[in-house]
Amino acid sequence: MPTSLLEARPELLERAAELQSQVAVIQEKIQALLRGVGGLQVILPELHDETSGRIDAQKLVTFMGVPLKRLAEGLQLNYKAIHRNPSAEAFQPALKPVKRSVEILHDFFHKPETVRVWLNTSHPDLDGHTALEMILANNPNAVLRILENAAVGVPV
Repeated sequence: MPTSLLEARPELLERAAELQSQVAVIQEKIQALLRGVGGLQVILPELHDETSGRIDAQKLVTFMGVPLKRLAEGLQLNYKAIHRNPSAEAFQPALKPVKRSVEILHDFFHKPETVRVWLNTSHPDLDGHTALEMILANNPNAVLRILENAAVGVPV
């Protein structure tokens, strides 16, 4: 005669083992998240110049799938100058909100091609414009505001 319910019903023992395994996986994920909280990280470091560490406009536009000339003109930057030195310090203030938007999108979608699709999809909170249109119309902060709100769960 079985001495416990688990001995009488071996499927319960199997299910308990499965649940323990799932709990262990979840605990590992929580620990990994907690290690990352407050930890320093650079998202998409490949978009930076290796020597200076600054955002490289050419690498950024390659990731976004737009010509450098379009971004330069859209952000009202001198195309010849940015073509010559795409990570110049003078361009960093204009490039930062664009790169930050791409970082958030990368966190959401993980794939550059999906980021590009989102950038080229009209958005109701941008009056039906695409994020890329807004960026190229020198309004990258409108896009960044929507994405930052979405990242923290604030409705737009």
